[in-house]
Amino acid sequence: MRKRAIVPLLTALAACIALPARAQTAVAIDPPAAIYAARPGEEKSASILIANPGAEPARVRVSLGDWMYQPDGQPVYLDPGSLPESASPWITFSPAEFMLAGHEKKIVRYTIKVPEDAAAGTHWSVLFLQGEDPNAQPGANIATFKIRVAHTIYVNVPPIEWDGQILGIVAVPPDEPDQPIAIGIQYANTGNGAYAVTGRLEVRDAGGNVVGEAEIDRTVVLPGATRVLRANFFGPIKKGDYVILAVLNYGSETVDVAGQTVVSLPFDLVKPAPAAQSEPESQQGSP
Repeated sequence: MRKRAIVPLLTALAACIALPARAQTAVAIDPPAAIYAARPGEEKSASILIANPGAEPARVRVSLGDWMYQPDGQPVYLDPGSLPESASPWITFSPAEFMLAGHEKKIVRYTIKVPEDAAAGTHWSVLFLQGEDPNAQPGANIATFKIRVAHTIYVNVPPIEWDGQILGIVAVPPDEPDQPIAIGIQYANTGNGAYAVTGRLEVRDAGGNVVGEAEIDRTVVLPGATRVLRANFFGPIKKGDYVILAVLNYGSETVDVAGQTVVSLPFDLVKPAPAAQSEPESQQGSP
């Protein structure tokens, strides 16, 4: 069975403007994400390793939160329990606050208790860990730079249904010959499980011949959510009409999801300079 890989959520959030490095307090976390299968009434316990890579001590505060993606891939962070699929109310953790000496490591433990009436599907939450300067003066009129890292928790409550569909595809021709065709694919997760969708683009001429391909970055799509997957197709390619075929997979060994659109090129596309083509083919906004 093909592994359904969930992209770990690992994000750094600046509380305000950047100051000298001394005012920055960061911690590292391992692992950045975990996936559990649990039935209603079942408990799961786990731990994460928190490390202070710097020489200065840090105060670490731990908190729970919810999150979701906007269609363009930007994450939105919410209070715990805000989402119907939230696993935050199921999770307890310890300690909630602790000190880390320079280069010290400590363990944070948590327990997931799935309610007896939990709905089937993927539920998720995030444990935030924020490093702070223990010597900061309360109320001082000076900005501090705080960095938050996250451990994402996915809980799959059976039965899980994996499904998805392409809602539409748009291909926009470039303004200049050395620019790419920009492709946007609106994709919906119509199942109840979170998964990572992968895929490729095929560019076909009027005779059905494949004249080029492009990869689509692996992208997490939460259940019931819609994402816009983006990719670029660079030349060289002659002017004319082409079919853009998108073939996506959400982890199934037997089923792919496909959709297509047509694009007309008013001029030949040339191979761009190496610096331009070395840019990522798609930007999903995944944290």
